[in-house]
Amino acid sequence: MNVEGIWTGEVYGPFGWESRGIFVMEKGRIIGGDHRQYSTGAYKTTRDRFQASLTVHYYGPPQTTFGEAREQFTTELEGVVKKGVMTGTILRPDKGQFSLQCRMIKRMDLPKP
Repeated sequence: MNVEGIWTGEVYGPFGWESRGIFVMEKGRIIGGDHRQYSTGAYKTTRDRFQASLTVHYYGPPQTTFGEAREQFTTELEGVVKKGVMTGTILRPDKGQFSLQCRMIKRMDLPKP
């Protein structure tokens, strides 16, 4: 599946499914964010598998999904893509024992230049 496009992301946290905003994926690069954070990183796909590494820049009040208020941290995401939906897990390498369910839904292909 072609994953290049505009996606919405969610993480299942202590308050249920929480929106993590909009993400643009293009040529191995992922950029996105919401009202509390923005993220930049890289992704790769192999058949129906998806992997990404993101640096999260957090600027909201102290309520991150991971239970702390750090201004910057790295996350790793992996999962399966099927029919425009990526389901998987997201974790912080520095807190490897703690992962969360996540999902992303493809909303549109990228427009032609």
